[in-house]
Amino acid sequence: MNKKVLITADGIGKSGMQYFEERNIQVIDSNNPSPENELIESASREQVDAIVVRRAKVTAAVMDASENLKCIVKVGVGLDSIDIPAATERGIIVCNGAGINAQAAAELAFSLVLAVVRRIVPLDQEMKQGIWSQNAYRVDGLAGQVFGVVGLGNIGRLVANMARPFGAKLCAYSPHAPDEAFDDDIERINTLDALLEKADVVSVHTPGRDENHHLFNKATFAKMKSSAFFINTGRGTVVDEIALAKALENGEIAGAGLDVFDPEPISSNNPLLKAPNLVMTPHVSSRTNSVIRITARQAAKTTCRILEGERPEQQFLINPEVYDQ
Repeated sequence: MNKKVLITADGIGKSGMQYFEERNIQVIDSNNPSPENELIESASREQVDAIVVRRAKVTAAVMDASENLKCIVKVGVGLDSIDIPAATERGIIVCNGAGINAQAAAELAFSLVLAVVRRIVPLDQEMKQGIWSQNAYRVDGLAGQVFGVVGLGNIGRLVANMARPFGAKLCAYSPHAPDEAFDDDIERINTLDALLEKADVVSVHTPGRDENHHLFNKATFAKMKSSAFFINTGRGTVVDEIALAKALENGEIAGAGLDVFDPEPISSNNPLLKAPNLVMTPHVSSRTNSVIRITARQAAKTTCRILEGERPEQQFLINPEVYDQ
């Protein structure tokens, strides 16, 4: 197959590159962090047939740089860096790796839940300072607590499953989720405010769409219980980080756990770095060896499938309406 694929940002991973090599695909490796002008120049010069993206932004201008462009494939799940309407308008197929990273992402999310609810990090720090705080330690735990999920997609549902054995009472706010996502023991909450007022733990799994920008802000944090915990492993753009830092400093909420930020990497003057009762990880929810390997190979496989004239698997196809044009 004499086709060209532009790989953006931090690459696709060894297993993906091996798959392209097996299929005789010419790979054009972009430089990190793949700014728009660099992608435009590469796509135009090489007239690529596909773009495989991890974090870089693929705009309409990037798409227009190559007349041969047939598809854009995301390594991973989040699609906020791809202009999907522009791609659909141009008849360009967009795919991602939906579902592949769900278990790993849920594991990290629930790890953050346990870390903040049981105060594991402060206890570890005290122990290393020679402080034995057993008698002073008191927490509510998860049994009998209301566990609220915002965004009941693949990852959100797995996190809810993980909370069940701990005896938590489940509820969810997810206006776009199908009815079957709400199991019998998951109470459907019709507004975000209602969930925030009710939940003892709020676990966020919403995508970084424009309408979700700073969904969690000064007003929404003020609606949470002062004893509640906030977890975000979805997208950093859904949180006003200054508002969250102030909510933690002022004791408006009990604690938080974050794996995503805006921008990334986190800046040295970000107020979250000095906020109390906060556990942070550097966007690593999907960084398990198996997920890295499988996601990379699936992205390459999907790309080759499209370039060979086949329709991609339904679970990975984002804009099926392209096939109706």
